[in-house]
Amino acid sequence: MKIKVSVPGKIHLLGEHAVVYNKPAIIAAVGKRCFVEITPRTDGKIIVKSQNYKKEITVGFKDVIAKFEKAQNDWETYSENNDVNLLKSITKDALDYPLIIIGQFLNYYKLNSLNSFELTIDSQIPIGSGMGSSGALSVSIIGALSLFTDKPFDKEIINKIAFLAEQKKHGKPSGGDNTTSCFGGLAWFKKDEGLKHLDISLQKDITENFYIINTGTPEETTGEMVSLVRGLVAEKPEYTEKIFNDQEKLVNDLLSVLETSNGDEIIKIIKLGEQNLEKLGVVSPFAKKIIRDVERSGGAAKICGAGGKTKATGIILIYHQNLKNLQKVLKSEDLEFSQISLGEEGVRIEE
Repeated sequence: MKIKVSVPGKIHLLGEHAVVYNKPAIIAAVGKRCFVEITPRTDGKIIVKSQNYKKEITVGFKDVIAKFEKAQNDWETYSENNDVNLLKSITKDALDYPLIIIGQFLNYYKLNSLNSFELTIDSQIPIGSGMGSSGALSVSIIGALSLFTDKPFDKEIINKIAFLAEQKKHGKPSGGDNTTSCFGGLAWFKKDEGLKHLDISLQKDITENFYIINTGTPEETTGEMVSLVRGLVAEKPEYTEKIFNDQEKLVNDLLSVLETSNGDEIIKIIKLGEQNLEKLGVVSPFAKKIIRDVERSGGAAKICGAGGKTKATGIILIYHQNLKNLQKVLKSEDLEFSQISLGEEGVRIEE
């Protein structure tokens, strides 16, 4: 019997990077999903297929355990020395991460055996672009394996295992990505408090003004960008603390204006939040130009996720109240954009 699970991607409305340092963030599950399907086999093999990468790999149970144990050891070493190259090597191949997620699941439940299966990944979420593709992948695989092995389909447990796997991919993530993907909706997230669902009914005249453009996959990984900020925090603790405190205030302000549906204030807050991200050095000159053009046309824009230093920064989130003006400025940049739905359902079993 086939098992199919899907999980939404996410967007930070505000708070990325600062959230790693126990500041709050507002994160929304979005209308692009990662689908994972498990089909039982009888030949002792574990096959992982990625429709996105057009790749597949065949391994055995012992191979998965060995892959996970090496990843765990390398991550522990990275945690001590902040060696970004070591972190990148853990998931060097596109299919390393799915195997590590499977290994993390086995490790959590202390399973000494596993029935063979084929696992197929088909994701609508742009990979490595700030929409939580890896967090959604970890949640979806853990959810599917929970059903396959008759473990509880318990969101708290699924999310806990997914976060442990995310560490092997991103080093020192906040946990906000996997948590939002797992539980869905619009959320307030803080590391020491966890995720809190926001019972806000966003008005249509607000939600219809959110758009995204994809600048492409950054050359730098999320782990690299998190490590870059980590280095800045060590070098300039007072400078970065001021930025993080300011982001915390802006997140609180954004929560208030979302509740009152004040579009002009949303624009003001997103602009200020983007300025703080630029002070951290995570916004490339290429992305800054696009953002300035959007601002001059009457809107606001910001990077989502970790960002990038060179050219592409992944997804840029836009809030604009005049569609014609936005179309005009993005046409001049030769960029395509799309409306994005917020507050989608979390991990679910697909019929």
